[in-house]
Amino acid sequence: MRPVATKYPITQPFGSGATAGVDPYGSHPMAPYVRMYGDYQPYGHAGLDIGCPVGTPVYAIAPGRVLWADWGTNLPGDDSGAGWASRWYLYKGFPGIVTVIQHPGWVGVYAHLSDNNAAPAGTVVREGDLIGLSGDTGGVAPHLHVEALINLSYATGGGLIYGRTDPIPFFGKSAPGASIGAQSAVTKPAPEPAPVKEDDDMPTYKRVPAIIRKPGSTKLGAGKTWYLKDKTGKANLNLAPAPGLYDIDLFLQGVGLTEGQALTVQFIVVTKGRRSGYYTQQIVGTKNGVFRGSARYSAPVPKGALLEVAVTSTVAGPDLNIYGADIKLWQ
Repeated sequence: MRPVATKYPITQPFGSGATAGVDPYGSHPMAPYVRMYGDYQPYGHAGLDIGCPVGTPVYAIAPGRVLWADWGTNLPGDDSGAGWASRWYLYKGFPGIVTVIQHPGWVGVYAHLSDNNAAPAGTVVREGDLIGLSGDTGGVAPHLHVEALINLSYATGGGLIYGRTDPIPFFGKSAPGASIGAQSAVTKPAPEPAPVKEDDDMPTYKRVPAIIRKPGSTKLGAGKTWYLKDKTGKANLNLAPAPGLYDIDLFLQGVGLTEGQALTVQFIVVTKGRRSGYYTQQIVGTKNGVFRGSARYSAPVPKGALLEVAVTSTVAGPDLNIYGADIKLWQ
C-alpha cells in the first residue's frame, strides 16, 4: 500500500535530479542543491519524495520486520565498503529520523520522520500498520522520503541506484497504470487488526547442532570459496527449511588463522539455481591461530529457496572444523 494518503503528491520522483558534473555555482537547475547538500545524488534521486506536512501518519507498505528505527546519525559503520553496507548505504546525516524495514524480498527505507516510536527495531509489522509520523528531520522541508532496496550489492545501473529501484510498484494498486489518484481504500489506514494470541507472535526455533569436521578435511585455500556442508559432508548446508522471515546466528570455529588474516562469511539465497549473496561478515585471526566467530542473517527466504553459507579465506591453510546455528523463523 501507499505509505501516506494519495492526497499527498509525489514531489521528487525516483532517478530525478542527477548531480554528476553539476557546477555548484553554475546555471544548472540542480546547482543550488549541490551547494546546499553536496554531490550526494550523482546518479539521481535514490528514492521517492512525497510532500506531506509534519505529523502525517506513515504506514508500512508491506509486511516485514523493523531493522532500524532511530536517528540516521546513530547508524553504524565507517566509510569503508563494509561500513556503508552495514547501514544500507545511507548517509548518516541525511535521513534524520529513519525507519528501515525488511519486507519480503526487499528493504524499505522511510526517512525524515518526526517520530517512529510506533514501531521500534524488532517489531513485526503487517501491511498498513502505523510505523511513524512524517517530518522534516535531516534539515529538509517536510516530506516523506521512501526507498526500495532490492540489491544488497548496492549496484548502480540497469535501473538501479545504489541497489535501489523505483518504490512505486511496491505500492500495489497505487502503481502506474492503476491510477495513483484513484487508489481509494488501499491508501486508507488499515483497520485495527484483530487481537493476535501471544503465542502466534513467537517464532519457531531450531538448532543446527555443532557439525564437527575431521581435522584437515576443511582446509581453505587463499581466495577459495567453500560452502558449509551438512552432517553427511556431501551436500551444502541449508539453513532455511521453510519460507519465512529468519533470524539466524551462525557460529564457526577452527585453527590456522593468525593475526592480520580473516575469513569472510556470506549468506547465499539460492532460488532456482541462481545465487544471491548478502554482504559479507568477517571472522578475524588470533595470535595463537585459533579462531571463533559468528555471522548473522536477518531477512526473509522466499518459497522454494535455499539458504547456504559461503566461507572464503584471505590466506591458505585455515581449518574450519566446527560450525552450528541457532535459527528463528517468523511465519
